Formats: sequence, structure tokens, C-alpha cells
Amino acid sequence: MMVLREVLKVTTAALKLGSRHLKNVSSKTSSYSSKTSGTMESQVLRAVYKEQFHPRTYMDVYGRLTGEAITSMAENLHRMFQSDLAQGESLLEVGSGPTLLNSLLASSRFNYIVLSDLVEANRLELQKWLNKDKDAIDWTFRAEEIAAMEGYSDVKKGALEILNRTRKAIRKVVPCDVLEPRVLPEEHREAFDVVLSVGCLDSAAADHESFRNAVRNVGTLAKQGGLLIIVGMGGVKSYPVGTADFTHANLTENVLKEAVIDAGFEMKQYQSKKLGQVLDSPDTFRFCLTARKT
Repeated sequence: MMVLREVLKVTTAALKLGSRHLKNVSSKTSSYSSKTSGTMESQVLRAVYKEQFHPRTYMDVYGRLTGEAITSMAENLHRMFQSDLAQGESLLEVGSGPTLLNSLLASSRFNYIVLSDLVEANRLELQKWLNKDKDAIDWTFRAEEIAAMEGYSDVKKGALEILNRTRKAIRKVVPCDVLEPRVLPEEHREAFDVVLSVGCLDSAAADHESFRNAVRNVGTLAKQGGLLIIVGMGGVKSYPVGTADFTHANLTENVLKEAVIDAGFEMKQYQSKKLGQVLDSPDTFRFCLTARKT
């Protein structure tokens, strides 16, 4: 929270200098639209991500997590992608971060995948992997886990097949901003059969109002009859990456479900599990939600 408070002080001070200075900044930095949704706190949080989020530090802390939470999330997504609910061939992941776990899972079902993220350094990490750069993050260990999940008798051979099919399925890595009404830059904007958010919408919004706006914005990218899949954490106020703390939306189940319905979706599946005390929050829960655009 300390980083966010300090940036908020700076932003508030900038406001006092007059609107002329802010207009100059906006014209240079916005390539989406002239109207950004979300509260001041969420817009400040966006600036913190751009300045303070380091993908390698994130991977050191969270990238190799194992255990029931990761396994359960992966199995839920795997079942969803293989179910009758998932139709079509295209999938957009909003807020991919520097991670490829979700793409490794999705490539079993979708052959047109677009990854997106706000932070340029995250997009560069994903592009390194696609280019097979020597310093790219190695995702073999996750591919082996998925190979076992998919029933490969030889998980090492299966992992290679999964890595290859995922590289083939990912068509591009593009910028995104869920606080912008159109989310993607105009040249990359299209409609998708499935829009997926894993740990993005709940961490990109500093409050409930901004979360509702973000869900509404992202929902416009789903085709009519398409799916919106949101996986995340509720009851979390902030989470650390290295020395930085990033504010979280502190969702409740009611806020989550109402935001999805208000965005024009019909709930199809909802799973949650109470986790208790996590990240200094007493009422933490994880959730996986699937909804169809009406």
C-alpha cells in the first residue's frame, strides 16, 4: 500500500497544477480513447503497475507455485475448455502477465489465441518465449504438469507437443488496458469466442466501482453467445511483488456476480473456495466463474 499512497500523493499534487498539464500527458499516452473508466485510485494503480511491476520478480515469487490451489485452478480451466460450454476457435486472455500457464491449457481447445497485458515488460517476456530467445522463461515444468493432466503416458514428450501447439496457437501479444472502454488498441480490436481473465480484473481495479467498469469493458470483446471466464481471488486488499504492494479489489461474491450480470452475461458456472487468512486478509476466497453473453 505504501507505493500506492506515494503515487497517489504525486498524482493529487499534479491535479493541483491545473488541467493544462494533465491534458498534455493524456494526449501523449492514450492510444485507446479519451474516456477512461475507473476511479482515481484505480488509475493510480495502473501507473504503479507500469512503473513498479517487474515480471522476473513476479515469477520468482509466484511463477513456480505448486500445490492444491494451482492444481485446482488448472483442472477447472482444463475441464471448462473441454466442455460443451466452450465453442468456437478464438480466445483472448486479458492481463496475461508474463505467464503462459493459461495458454498451455487453452491451446488444447483453441487454435487462435491472443495474449494481452498493460505492462510492456510482461509482453516482452511473452514475446521472448514465442521467439525461443535464450533468456526466455522456461515453461517446460508447467507443460509437463499439463501433459500428465491430459493423460500423456510420456509427460516429457507430451510437454514438447503442448509447447509446440501453444506457440502455433498464439497469434500475437498486444497491449491492453481494462480501464479503457475499448480495452485493446483499435488496430487489434476484434470479438472472441472466449475472453479469459486469470488474476487480472480483480487486481487491476482498486475498488468495486472500477471492477464493475472493467468487467463491462472486457465483456464487449466477447462475441454474442461467447464466454467470459474470470478466475481470481476475493477478499484480498493487496498483494506483494518484491518490495512493492499492489492494491486488490477486495471483492465479495455479490459484487463479482452482479458485475458479470450487469455487463450482459448469464451465469453458467461458479465455483469458489474459502481460504481464510491469506495475504493479511481474513476472508479470502478463490473463484472460477463462467458466463455467456446474452
